[in-house]
Amino acid sequence: MQLNRFTDLGLRVLLALQYLPENRLSTVESLARQLSVSKNHLVKIVYFMAQSGWIDSFKGRKGGIKLADSSYQLKLGDIVQALELASSETPYLINCRQPPCSMAEFCYLPRLFSEAQQAFYHSLNRYTLSQLRAPADNQAIIKWLEQPE
Repeated sequence: MQLNRFTDLGLRVLLALQYLPENRLSTVESLARQLSVSKNHLVKIVYFMAQSGWIDSFKGRKGGIKLADSSYQLKLGDIVQALELASSETPYLINCRQPPCSMAEFCYLPRLFSEAQQAFYHSLNRYTLSQLRAPADNQAIIKWLEQPE
């Protein structure tokens, strides 16, 4: 299974926001620079995550975003599934309707792929977002955090 770009960047945003000091906010612009991605890509993702309650968003001159307190306990499989559904035309690994498949009435592949996809999400749900955080004394993390915003 390959995750789409929306999901990939969404996970990166959530991981990056975990390392934000408790009393600081980040911005989409600074996250885009830190993650080496386009700001335009992140705007839609950050909006979705704010609407989902995963991040807190503050408007104004001193505004920004931060990870919502409850997000640390989000399960990874639930995050991935929600991001995939938010950005995809179809939640299925294969789409038998586009183009229409003449074998759809008797083919078992959609059901098998659906089971595998659910097992994938279930496996990821063994981990919460907070479990993905590297120790604060990790030298790679320290170097990454010292990057200029």
